[in-house]
Amino acid sequence: MPRSPHPAAVASAKELVARLRIRHPREIDIELIAADLRILVRKMSLQHEEGRLLRTATHGIVNVSHDAYKSNKWRFVVAHEIGHFIRHPENDNYEACTRGDLSNYTGTGREAEANDFASELLMPEVLFKKRCDRNRPSLRDVGELAEEFSTSLTATALRFIRFAPEPCAVVHSTNGSVDWLDWTPNFRPGIRKRTKLDGRTYAGDLFAGKAVDDRSSQVDGDAWSDSPWAADMDLFEHSRKVGPNSVLTFLWHKA
Repeated sequence: MPRSPHPAAVASAKELVARLRIRHPREIDIELIAADLRILVRKMSLQHEEGRLLRTATHGIVNVSHDAYKSNKWRFVVAHEIGHFIRHPENDNYEACTRGDLSNYTGTGREAEANDFASELLMPEVLFKKRCDRNRPSLRDVGELAEEFSTSLTATALRFIRFAPEPCAVVHSTNGSVDWLDWTPNFRPGIRKRTKLDGRTYAGDLFAGKAVDDRSSQVDGDAWSDSPWAADMDLFEHSRKVGPNSVLTFLWHKA
């Protein structure tokens, strides 16, 4: 089953969005939101983490790695640390968050809870959900929302499938193997973690150094899944490289 977000973290973010009367994506100014909470955001040179929270009971400082500012990732880092500030008041020491913590999209525990808070804060359900009703969705749709909400493609894709009515899945692969995935409840093919990518997939082509069109294209269902019905199912795959050794894939099939 797809992982359910932490309900208390989501509720806390929704309360904050409601209190600030956020009604449009451009109003989600994460530095102003932090300032409202008495949190100072600083760009710093950090060696082993992307974000670090230093706090007292009522004030905080969020140090953000220079590397995070190369994309909109820095906004998620700040929102993640705000999640720690609100959700984990018992922590009065440095709270350091590595790239792995901030990529803990499908796990459990405190870091996943902070990520759930950040997702709801940066992509509020009240604004985001209605934008996910797309015909034949792909990474193109996800990219449009990522631009509108100033969020990363990966975080936006995972948020998208939380609300998409169409059967779809997001798969992240590293060094040619699936390392994590999430999917809508009506997505039928079962895909296993740690599976080596089939050569018939476009994601596999990207790892092989082949040129791949940046669009959704049809693939055999059993190229991605060993489910009994996958052989007779047509999947539509849209894959992009999101790092030197990583690929993000969006899969969709007809309902």
